[in-house]
Amino acid sequence: MAFSLFIFAAAAASYFFIDLPLAAVSRGLDQRIKDFFEVVTVLGESTWSLAAAAFAGLTAHFFWRREDWTRWSLFVFSAVAASGIITDLIKWLAGRWRPKAHFTDQFYGFDFFGVGYEQTSFPSGHATTIWALCLALAVIYPRLRFLWYALAIIVSMSRVIIGAHYLSDIVAGIFVAVMTVIFLTRFPFFCLK
Repeated sequence: MAFSLFIFAAAAASYFFIDLPLAAVSRGLDQRIKDFFEVVTVLGESTWSLAAAAFAGLTAHFFWRREDWTRWSLFVFSAVAASGIITDLIKWLAGRWRPKAHFTDQFYGFDFFGVGYEQTSFPSGHATTIWALCLALAVIYPRLRFLWYALAIIVSMSRVIIGAHYLSDIVAGIFVAVMTVIFLTRFPFFCLK
């Protein structure tokens, strides 16, 4: 409950005080920096993690006969897929304008039930995906958790730097990922301990 309240407060504070100034700073960054983060941001696309988890799970099950690895792969796949579905539903309900819409047409905020790309900013799908992936991997491989967290932070930052999202969109995406992974760890099937 405390975590949820903290995230809500952080997202609200970002919405009212940080999102627009940070978007303006990001917009003014050198193009070489943006080009670098355009490459980094690809790691937040769910296709990569879903395909890798599915391939690892099928390989572990049919070729290596490792049921623990199969369950772990399914855990990662489920975390990314479930959090992605939740995020897509929230995006449609919230209808939040992306930073580009603010800079071109002065649109900022929410226009509920928005369906166009420019109205699907909240929460960030890339941030949700990379955090779901990295948190799931941190549960499975806790010794490498700081590597996973660093990767998630860099990919999340890329979304703001390239002008695709506001900081509050990232915070909301992290929240969806955290809640999804926590929920999935409660299922005995995965046997993650």
